[in-house]
Amino acid sequence: MISVIIASVHRDLLDNVYANIDDTIGLPYEIISIENSDGQKGLCEIYNIGARRAKYNILCFMHEDIAIKTADWGLTVVEAFDKNKELGVLGVAGSSYKAFAPSGWGIGGERNTEAYNYFQRFKDLSKPVIHAYLNAKDLKSQEVVTVDGMWFCTTKEIALEFGFDEVLFTGFHCYDLDYCLNVGTSYQIRVTFEILMEHFSEGGYNKDWFFDTLKLHNKWSDQLPRYSFDIPVKVKSKIERKSYQIILARLVHLGISSSYIIAFLNTYRHQSKMNLWLYLRLRFKLMKLLNN
Repeated sequence: MISVIIASVHRDLLDNVYANIDDTIGLPYEIISIENSDGQKGLCEIYNIGARRAKYNILCFMHEDIAIKTADWGLTVVEAFDKNKELGVLGVAGSSYKAFAPSGWGIGGERNTEAYNYFQRFKDLSKPVIHAYLNAKDLKSQEVVTVDGMWFCTTKEIALEFGFDEVLFTGFHCYDLDYCLNVGTSYQIRVTFEILMEHFSEGGYNKDWFFDTLKLHNKWSDQLPRYSFDIPVKVKSKIERKSYQIILARLVHLGISSSYIIAFLNTYRHQSKMNLWLYLRLRFKLMKLLNN
């Protein structure tokens, strides 16, 4: 039995996901939908409210712009938690490496560490639907350190013990990564390949996302990078380099001032003890971005 917790912004989407869950979950459930069309509550606050209200032990936090394709997916979730008492979070997209460089849950297509299985639609309807699938080791599930917040499951006991940090994260970003990093100190975080869903809108990277990401990294700086298995130094270096390149490009795209970006890079150079060669490469990359 599962309690599904949803922050709702659009009534039509909520009606659709209600019907989808009823058609596919395959076991007794409840849906706790918390109306938030005015955006007054952050996701951490909403999810804490939902966890306290839930009457079942398995909790599923999900966006309302999702359609789950797998029949009886609820049975798969319950079995995963029943068979593995060390399991704390189960998602459908995640990474086995969380970079020291400010970043999302992954850097996009890193075969050594990332794992995901879902259909992605786009707000621009002219773009084709893609099947985002990466299962490099051909597993039923993969241990990771972070999952994407579009859909993930945990237990009520764990959610009440660890909670979502609604003091630090008052908006709509980083709730998922922070929860995983917190729960991951005591439990496993995993991605399942046995549940397939369709996500109807892609995530966005705005200034709120950036400043929340800085909060996340400041909070966990003494525990980053974090990884779920031994990763070669060359792979770590590659992921960190790409992560810095991505965040610099996003800052330029967001119109952040060049002086701020340079100061940001200098700060992380010292915090991460970045070698001079990488720093100079990133400064060169940044100059090219700023001059384009």
